[in-house]
Amino acid sequence: MIRDNINIFKNLTYLFFFLFFLTGVLTFKDYGISIDEEFQRSSGLYWLSYILNFTPFDQFANEVFQKFQQSKGFTISDAEFHKYYGVIFDLPAAFLEIMFKIDDPRDYFYLKHFLTFSLFFIGSIFFYKLLINRFSSNLIALVGTIFFVLSPRIYGNSFYNPKDIIFLSILSIAIYFCFKVIDKSTYKNFFIFSIFCALAASQRMWGIFLPISFLGFYLLSVLSKKREVEQIPGIVLFCFSFFFFLIVFWPYLWSGPIFNFIEAFKYFSYHSTLDKIQILFNGDYIRAKYVPYSYIPLWILITTPILYIFLFIFGYINIFKRFFLKFLNIRENKIYNDLWRGSNEKKDLFIIFNFSFILFYLMFFNISIFTGWRHLYFMNIFIVYIACYAFYIISIKLKKKFQKKLFLSFIFIYFFFVAYKMFIYHPFQNIFFNSVFNKITGNIHTKFEIDYWGLSGKNFLEKILSLERKKTSINVASASFVPLERSKKLLSSKDRDKIKIVGQEYDKADYIFLNFTSEVNKNFNDKYEIPPNFEKISSLVIDNIVVYEVYKNNK
Repeated sequence: MIRDNINIFKNLTYLFFFLFFLTGVLTFKDYGISIDEEFQRSSGLYWLSYILNFTPFDQFANEVFQKFQQSKGFTISDAEFHKYYGVIFDLPAAFLEIMFKIDDPRDYFYLKHFLTFSLFFIGSIFFYKLLINRFSSNLIALVGTIFFVLSPRIYGNSFYNPKDIIFLSILSIAIYFCFKVIDKSTYKNFFIFSIFCALAASQRMWGIFLPISFLGFYLLSVLSKKREVEQIPGIVLFCFSFFFFLIVFWPYLWSGPIFNFIEAFKYFSYHSTLDKIQILFNGDYIRAKYVPYSYIPLWILITTPILYIFLFIFGYINIFKRFFLKFLNIRENKIYNDLWRGSNEKKDLFIIFNFSFILFYLMFFNISIFTGWRHLYFMNIFIVYIACYAFYIISIKLKKKFQKKLFLSFIFIYFFFVAYKMFIYHPFQNIFFNSVFNKITGNIHTKFEIDYWGLSGKNFLEKILSLERKKTSINVASASFVPLERSKKLLSSKDRDKIKIVGQEYDKADYIFLNFTSEVNKNFNDKYEIPPNFEKISSLVIDNIVVYEVYKNNK
């Protein structure tokens, strides 16, 4: 293993986190608005109003209710009819919006962008601590955290994804405290772990896998080591405090914890609204309800930097092989009659088990998945962890000093390559495809969904405004499933007044926005077909990927 110079790598870590945070602070206003942000804001206001009904602050409650009423009608569905979503992030954000009297939509959406990034930053720190806990190496922890942050799609989403990135960030903290419990089963560690487990599960239903798998591993420990029964009081504390905090953090459960939890589980397992929606995948339009087995694995494969994929595959095979062989010989081993030798091996098995279980569950149980793998961005925790394990194993196998230095140099050169790619894509890291896939595939926008969240709408509107500076009114249509009304909210109030969104009424439009996102099969449905009197005048192309096109009315 490459010897750590503790002071050097600690200083490099401080420098990395400083630059990471500084970059976020300087650029969080560069990003567009995602289609989920309006709904999540409304959801936060709804639940803040709900909670204030139990307090004597009537004036404050009335102000929040009025804000909530104003937020309705701007989303596909109103928050009061879709109460299942967690509010552990949206509710405090709504509170800050009211407290600081933020009324301009541009200001409150930028506030949420900053808060989302800040939580991702905190989650990254705990991911670093998680790697330190497992590998006891500042170098591996630093390399792994850079893997974690320099994941282009994850990083881009860390500014505007109000659900998946929040869950990923909280989950990274929860897994760190899970590792602390594995190391030392004190009441304090059980209690803290239960809080973050509850936070994760209240934010996304997926979070329930963590306490279930933790309890499953405890059961395995009891079966192999009878002395583990001594931890039963701690386990009982964990279970009670987890359910208590889950209810506290998730207001939807207050009126009926068990029944409402079951209803939420059913809702997130199957979205009836997706029955008629078709998504573009590998050149074909498919129904979101019936995605093929390859959907998630392929999306991860083509949108993750290729080095991370190679290291992940190498690490996964090594961990799986090690535990598979142990399982086959478990009865012959008289000293270590279990699946792991020490806490570190238990952590490795815990990570690989959860990754494998979740992936196979999605592939074979017909769970509704759409718009890439964004619902599973939390899996990046497992992917990077396993890639770090591969880095650790390779470093051990390299015996000569110059080989170790060469390997480390290659890793850091690749980091610069990924950072450069992210700079090129900025602020559209969400459309990143790795270089190997990008080179062998032409016209990616005709084969996969690109700007499915409509983040390019802001860039498009700013471009139109620059072309028509003298006009006082500009009519804009959208040949896309993604509405442009949300993107207007990130413009200045003066520019918002100039832009008139006319939907698909192309006969009224001066310009048409086309970002290739459709809920219907465009091969058989002409809903978004550009009229012949419109001419393409511009397009945004990044790394050979067409993000959107601009069409102008020539009449």
